[in-house]
Amino acid sequence: MTKTDRLSLVSKFELHDLIGEGATGVVWKAYDTVIRRYVALKLLTARIGRKSDARERFLREARAAGVLQHPNLITLYDLGEAEGQLYIAMELVQGMDVSDLIATSAPLALERKLDLVIQVLDGLAYAHEHGVIHRDIKPSNVRVSSEGQVKVMDFGIARLQSADVSGSGAIVGTPNYMAPEQVTNGAITPATDLFSVGCLLYELLTYTKPFDGDTVHSVLYQVLTTEPKPLRSVAPTLPAGLERVVARAMNKVPEDRYQTARQMQQALLEIRAGLSSPSDITERLPLRWSSLPAPVLRLITHTPLRWRVATLSVLLGVALVLLYASRSSVTIAADAPAPRVAQPGAPVATSRPVLAGSPTVAKPTPTVPPPPLDVSIPLDQLVEMPLPDKLNPALAALRDSALAARRRARAAGAMKNNVPSVVLAETMLHTAELGLRQGDRARASNGYVSAVPQFNNARTEAEQLRWEAEQAITRATPVVKGITIRSEASRAATSLARADSLFAAMDYVLATLAARDAERVGVAAGVAPPSPQPENPRAAIGVLLLDLARAVDSKRVANLRLLFPSMSAQDAQSWQTFFRRASQLDARFAPDTIHVLGSTASATVHAEYRFIATATGAQQEERATLAMEFMRTVNDWRVTSVRETKR
Repeated sequence: MTKTDRLSLVSKFELHDLIGEGATGVVWKAYDTVIRRYVALKLLTARIGRKSDARERFLREARAAGVLQHPNLITLYDLGEAEGQLYIAMELVQGMDVSDLIATSAPLALERKLDLVIQVLDGLAYAHEHGVIHRDIKPSNVRVSSEGQVKVMDFGIARLQSADVSGSGAIVGTPNYMAPEQVTNGAITPATDLFSVGCLLYELLTYTKPFDGDTVHSVLYQVLTTEPKPLRSVAPTLPAGLERVVARAMNKVPEDRYQTARQMQQALLEIRAGLSSPSDITERLPLRWSSLPAPVLRLITHTPLRWRVATLSVLLGVALVLLYASRSSVTIAADAPAPRVAQPGAPVATSRPVLAGSPTVAKPTPTVPPPPLDVSIPLDQLVEMPLPDKLNPALAALRDSALAARRRARAAGAMKNNVPSVVLAETMLHTAELGLRQGDRARASNGYVSAVPQFNNARTEAEQLRWEAEQAITRATPVVKGITIRSEASRAATSLARADSLFAAMDYVLATLAARDAERVGVAAGVAPPSPQPENPRAAIGVLLLDLARAVDSKRVANLRLLFPSMSAQDAQSWQTFFRRASQLDARFAPDTIHVLGSTASATVHAEYRFIATATGAQQEERATLAMEFMRTVNDWRVTSVRETKR
């Protein structure tokens, strides 16, 4: 800490404001003087930095966390060492931590709280699928940006802390959120993170820690031996299903918890979809006015008029369905036979004395509710079940629209590729089908109306995946054909054939991965031939920039010259120097504006280079803005000039 205070500059980072400090070090708001952006710079304490084994574990695991690129995970920009000071440069997110929301007992709606945890689970699912376990999920490690985006922070740090246990025998971590196996040095699995998520969700719902005590030992004793208070005994208005989800996540036996973050996320999504029903909201949430968030208000005011008219038409249709349903129930009641009135003096069968001459009203026959449905019935089986008698025509039309949208999404490959929107769409439709068969018309109509746009989004997402897979196969084909090394050619050809087979089976995600694997084999072998370009000039320049990135990844100046024939000797030497100091290079060129004039064109292009520095082994990222000029040759477009405008 003393050394940190003396530093005003760490490597290329200017230290501006102290954000916070903890057991492992301090976090500064810092300015990257090379890329010219603000970052969150974490400086590790000298205690950890002096231990060579801890240093190596930290560098290795921080690199592993650095490869995680997900909207709900903090991005690691750089890690390294300057004057003996280990540092990590991370994405700087303006907002507040979940711990701040809990400390102020922020009046968040239940839906919003679930949305936050669903985003946390989405990020953790991605990390777990890439072999990274967080180990220290807690409210202060979950940040909510000013736009409402959740970011999970401090990946890899918890494992570094646990590495210090063997030296001192002390348990390092956050006891209130640690799973029992962390306390007992048991096996760490993804279920370990889910226990911590359960603790976080419990505290976010009740503003009370599930395990709390005066000392660390009392907290750890509770974690190992004591069950927390049932969720609904602390917050009685919460749904019973949510209590079951939290209890399962916080089960002390790892095998009895959710085994994947996707499982827990799906359970919360089902509860979240149920809360979208008007009947559920009025039962579970207190009535209060909530103003529209500013981003939503901007979205409404800037939406084209025809979209607003279409939305109002859908809402009007729902209102008519509800009105028709309510009028139908009134009509049924009006058509029922009038209660029979006993004649004066006539005997009446009753268990209580009746005054002579007083009318006696017969009790109506109680309505037998429909038998309860098993909510675990799969949706495909549920939609094939017989429909209720005398189904409202308007409600039947809404159901037909939702099922038609589902068929279109399935035909596009949305279910096969498990696109994000299809999960919510299927849950909404499942909720609607249950409501229809249980006589809850409002819930059914709301679910059908809500499911249609989600299925349409799923179809769009699937079509985008199909296009990406098709482009990946098209780009990989000439690369595979250009490989001359027999072993590499065989491996690349196998991956490309697998990509074709997966594409035919509509498994677009795996097809794209297989095609990119084939392309990487060729690029690693130094093969990066130009791809076929479309007729449209702007689309052709887009393909050219993709080829340029692939040529940079191959680290071959000869491949660059195929796309940039007029490259000067000085430029070629600069690229050679860059290639020598970078490994595992990943380049990207994104055009901002493209101006076409006949057979020439110009563009402003944002360049991004991610690589591992050969000298330090640290992951680095460099960005630049380029002014590029192009010319159309006999068949294709080529680069004629590149000039860096700013870095």
